[in-house]
Amino acid sequence: MMDSDLRDLLSVWLGKDLDAARGAELLVRLREDEVFRQAFIDEIDMLGRLKAAQSAEPRWLRLEDELGWGTTKQAMRATHENGVAQQRDDSPRPRPPRRRSWGRAMAAALLLLAAGSAIWYWPRGPRTAPATANRPFPKVDALTGLAMVLKLDGVGWEPTDEPHPAEGDLLPAGRYRFGSGRATLSMLTGVLLFVEGPADVELLSADKVLCRQGRLRARVPAGAEGFQVSGPSSVLVDLGTEFGVNVEADGKMQGRIFEGKLEAALLSATGIPLRSYSLNSTKANATKAVEINPQDGHITAITASEDFISSSVLTAPALTLEAGYPAAILRSRPWGYWRFESLADGAIPNEIPERPPLHATGPIRLAGPPDQNRCVEFRANQDPQFLTLQGIWHPTWRPGYAVELWCLSEAISHTTLASMVTPADTDHHVFLMELTSRNRLTLHKPASVRFLHRWPPGWEGGDNAYSQDPYVPYRWHHVVSQINGDRMELFVDGKPTSPLSISAEHSELPCQFILGRLTTQPGSGISIDRPFVGRMDEVALYERPLTVEEIREHHRLGAGQFRQR
Repeated sequence: MMDSDLRDLLSVWLGKDLDAARGAELLVRLREDEVFRQAFIDEIDMLGRLKAAQSAEPRWLRLEDELGWGTTKQAMRATHENGVAQQRDDSPRPRPPRRRSWGRAMAAALLLLAAGSAIWYWPRGPRTAPATANRPFPKVDALTGLAMVLKLDGVGWEPTDEPHPAEGDLLPAGRYRFGSGRATLSMLTGVLLFVEGPADVELLSADKVLCRQGRLRARVPAGAEGFQVSGPSSVLVDLGTEFGVNVEADGKMQGRIFEGKLEAALLSATGIPLRSYSLNSTKANATKAVEINPQDGHITAITASEDFISSSVLTAPALTLEAGYPAAILRSRPWGYWRFESLADGAIPNEIPERPPLHATGPIRLAGPPDQNRCVEFRANQDPQFLTLQGIWHPTWRPGYAVELWCLSEAISHTTLASMVTPADTDHHVFLMELTSRNRLTLHKPASVRFLHRWPPGWEGGDNAYSQDPYVPYRWHHVVSQINGDRMELFVDGKPTSPLSISAEHSELPCQFILGRLTTQPGSGISIDRPFVGRMDEVALYERPLTVEEIREHHRLGAGQFRQR
């Protein structure tokens, strides 16, 4: 939810008047709160650039179009009717009393601020409308998006004269067609879709996809069972599987199970199953493939052919750091700093002399050539794996503390990056930094970085901050979560979220610091493990909050070719 001060500030930017006391309060925060000021600049800059790219004529960029406060058809109609009524009514009308417009004065101050963030777009030279194909794909929020584009291989989108998604974009419900190439998508539930053209696919909901034509393969993780791929008068329902689907132009569908179980059905015109088949990869004599022919109304078992697409290979790029990155971290005086350049006897050394190492539990290993920047890798594994600080750490509540790291996730999934519990080996969390997905058990904003502060320590409730933009699998992200006095702050790739106020009542308690898992407790389940699968690097703990300048410098020195578009 948007910060109320930020919402009021945007309202003033749009011309709304405020009383003098409220206006003065906002100006003070705008002047003194750098994170808040940057959040305001980011809002108008991001929305302004989007409007500029989509506008055929140069004009002042109006935020109310994005916020839903613009002139509606009803308002325009009402204005027209009032004008007609005024022309027909010759009687004088009283004028409303003139009042001082604090909003205009404040808007002038905001204009001076925004001028430096380049939100005025006044093209030089002749006014020419941009090519339609060059318009960016509309930005989609994680709350309304259904899927994310992970990889595009030679995709020829259709129609060609419309904006099309790029890698990392979120996709809303809708129809997507391409004549050639291959697209790798991830539903925000974590379901992976590999689609090969020519393809005509429609995203219907979080767990339903309609394939009118094309070859598709789906990999469904635990917790997302029940995912459906339908065709014309046919449907495949996942029961915890990896399966393939081929849909021809005439509506004939072939389905094959690769792992797990699958239910296939021929549907009536109203969507009622008429005939069904169960597919099972674990039984030797069970059916592995079926063909559904809506034209003759039959569903039949067929020999499992190889005419189904394979999974795309997704690779993790190296985190390329500039030479000055370690020195920049050390200048910020961390309490602990782990670079993951060596792992001996289950210990990762601390770059700060006489400070404790991280201890590895489970099949954790280092990734990357020894002569280049290395990182720690958490692989998909049934065995518990995590890193813990040897000993305890006391978070400093005044002036605060910070946790900084780089991470690369291999999937959209509900997983833990870092956590602090007290007492040790319990589920009583004080701090939690994690990645979210869309699932039926939580209310979290999906595909986002989540920062949880919980006081007193416990296993439920707490204060939450979520990243503005989604995290992208197989892309490195820089994350800083920190307590700054009576506020919690989250920065992802140098971009701040709106800070959230928290209670100032804390006591110094010793905490167990964990990387890659929710708790150290044995077992599995959303309240126990939430295991991270991916890579992590350059972890640092601070006994103070970092400044905005420090955070942005650290991100800049590590972003390299992974800078956000």
